[in-house]
Amino acid sequence: MERKLLRESFVVLYPPQTRNFALLAALVLAVIRPGPPAVAQDAVKIIDPRLYGLELAPGPLRRTKGEVAATVDEAGNPVMARIHVRVGDGAVVLLPDGQLAARKAGQFTNTDRPFVPITREALLERLAAEFPGFKTKKTNHYLYVYDTSDEFALATSRILETMLPGVKGYAEINKLEVHSPEVPLVVVMFKTEEDFQKHRRLPDGVVAYYHTLSNRVFMYEQSRLARVRPDLAIQQAISTIAHEGAHQILHNIGVQQRLSAWPQWLAEGLAEFFAPTTVGERLRWKGAGQVNDLRMFELEQYLKSRAAEEPSGQMIDETVLAGRLTSTGYASAWALTHYLAKNRRGEFTKLLQEVSRYGPFEGATNIEPPGVVRSNLEVFLKHFGDDAVALETRLVLHLKKQPYTDPFAGMPHLVAMLAGTDGRRPQRVASTFHSPALAQKWLRDTLDKLPEEHRAGAQTSIRQFPNRAQAQAFAQRWLNNK
Repeated sequence: MERKLLRESFVVLYPPQTRNFALLAALVLAVIRPGPPAVAQDAVKIIDPRLYGLELAPGPLRRTKGEVAATVDEAGNPVMARIHVRVGDGAVVLLPDGQLAARKAGQFTNTDRPFVPITREALLERLAAEFPGFKTKKTNHYLYVYDTSDEFALATSRILETMLPGVKGYAEINKLEVHSPEVPLVVVMFKTEEDFQKHRRLPDGVVAYYHTLSNRVFMYEQSRLARVRPDLAIQQAISTIAHEGAHQILHNIGVQQRLSAWPQWLAEGLAEFFAPTTVGERLRWKGAGQVNDLRMFELEQYLKSRAAEEPSGQMIDETVLAGRLTSTGYASAWALTHYLAKNRRGEFTKLLQEVSRYGPFEGATNIEPPGVVRSNLEVFLKHFGDDAVALETRLVLHLKKQPYTDPFAGMPHLVAMLAGTDGRRPQRVASTFHSPALAQKWLRDTLDKLPEEHRAGAQTSIRQFPNRAQAQAFAQRWLNNK
């Protein structure tokens, strides 16, 4: 992976030939966002911007107060840029088109002239030249460059245009300082994965990303999943648009400072919180906090596999500490965000207010082996207390109450069954799964809960059924000993 991919978010699809639908669901909306490198924690913080994709020598970090500098843009034209942050004798500047760029000493000078963002018409003309043959479109807040179908471009614009005021309104309700985007928000849509990869080579499976430095969202229309499950492809596309749109919006309304390092669970959990999996007939965004069926599917399988265990707080700790998230980590990050935003709103608001003050290169930057950020846990404990067991218990109960439609209901399901005794009375337990591995784990954990002297006499089995309904019906009959 390129060093310049740091702090970008990616949405990944699993290859269509898979027959492991549990794994497919786990990866269909997986987001991979590498965390920032560790930096010195001295009194003066030393930053190496090159590790963030900026060609600027390492130096001490200095915040700015919106100073303006005279410099040139990428084409060599004189422009007034806002100084985003100073690093040593250099600076990272915000160019009029919304891109962040490195400027070494001598490449910029302070000025009293104002920062003036590029006009939408001028930027649209520049984008048309950058992507020859693509169509362009402007809406109230966005500029679109695309060679996709008109239907895909229209659906994308409807979702994002309704999202922006919705996300901004949510931030205002939570007493966060917000403003309207200063520069037009750019979305680039390729028709095929091949064209998407030609523009910029990315790891296999990436279908969309928000690029922090250019401030653009990139995606493509024709996915491999569409050849296997067109219905899921549509659902995935909607969630992708909303998720990446949320990242772009939060970075442009003042909630998340560009180049700041939020805890991964919060950055990705909040983007998922703003990425509903269902929209209306005209594909309009419906609002924050709806249940994400694909994430719930993954969590259901994960929780079922641990059904024989008592909540230990491990799920909370691993999610909060993570400097990088696995697919299950993204699902648990969404779940934790959803629970806290709904049930611990006051504390959650204070957390958002705190992280929104992180400046460029500040926040969760101290990743330690094996990929954890200790400061994440410190911040979390300050707002939510240290009883992770109780929190996880309430989180699981919260998830079980959420309305949920299994997106794989028509796919094969497994019923895992155990019949035995705990020494006092007979026991019959069963549960349904998509994955043989999770079914086997559940059986092992359930068997381990029996007294050792009764384990050998217990009977276990797994049966497969064409769909969820048949599997659940059989499990209920078996539990009723019919």
